[in-house]
Amino acid sequence: MGAATAVGHAARANATTVGFIYLVVILFTAARLGFFASVVASLAATLCYNYFFLPPAGTWTIADPANWVALAAFLLASVLVSRLVARERRRAEEAEARRREIEALSAEREKFLAERVHLEALRESDALKTSLLRAVSHDLRTPITAIQLGLERLRRTAAAAAAADVHEVSAETERLSRRIDNLLAMARLDAGTYVPRPEPAPPADLFRATLEALPLVLGARTVEVSVAPETPDALTDPALAVEILTNLLENAARAAPAGTALELAAGPDPADVRRVRLDVRDRGAGIPSDVKRVAALGVSPAEAGRAGLGLTICSSLARAMGGTVALLDRPGGGTIARLDLPATPEAPA
Repeated sequence: MGAATAVGHAARANATTVGFIYLVVILFTAARLGFFASVVASLAATLCYNYFFLPPAGTWTIADPANWVALAAFLLASVLVSRLVARERRRAEEAEARRREIEALSAEREKFLAERVHLEALRESDALKTSLLRAVSHDLRTPITAIQLGLERLRRTAAAAAAADVHEVSAETERLSRRIDNLLAMARLDAGTYVPRPEPAPPADLFRATLEALPLVLGARTVEVSVAPETPDALTDPALAVEILTNLLENAARAAPAGTALELAAGPDPADVRRVRLDVRDRGAGIPSDVKRVAALGVSPAEAGRAGLGLTICSSLARAMGGTVALLDRPGGGTIARLDLPATPEAPA
């Protein structure tokens, strides 16, 4: 108000002009600072108007009764206009807040629609995976079962000269059947239709189930089994662990020369007591240089052909249970295929 008063004095403005100057200042205050500040400004303007511009100037006395009316009208008008401006200012702020809220809701809606489309695509993908799994399970398993039954009849009636061929075909058919089981297991894991169920599993039991799954492949080959003292039970899904060990032992039987023994060995991980090692050992030619893995296998699709489909599946199944699969050169020649799994925590004493 001081600046408005100074401008009025400097311009030698009359009372009416000064009243408009004060009113402009009050409107500006209402627009920027709100109703309460504009009321204070209105009172200050009324006092300044009386003291500096209404006769007798320089005093608070109001000599002319008409000036009482002018001051009252000025104060009433300034307060009323302040209220109107403040109300419009509040409405403008509320409108801006609603606009921002609508924009936020619109963005959320777009995000929701995008997520819904994504979920629908996932559902369709899961439905397709389920259909493919059923088709593979039925359309491949049925003819393989028929082939196995036919081979069993041939084995009973075939001459001695053809018995070896029948045995070889039977072994390859059994291998194909296991590979289909492996693929189905991995596909179920990927599709979320199968969740590993870890439980304490003694290594000796896992080895026994592995040997029972490979009667044709192993034949008369010797398999030595050893479990080191203080070896903890593996905390694993036994079905998946046996799937992995079966693949590793089958690979070892195919790689090792006839007549050489294979080994299944279990022991605690010397570097981590919370892990257990299950080894499949052979005395074959060793690991080809292009598929050597010292750490856990992380086979990309481009490497799958070199590392072998079976090892790729083993690596995927092991990761689903918190384990790893590695191929190591065996001292003295041969290969160690190592399945590393979590160990069952020791029960508190």
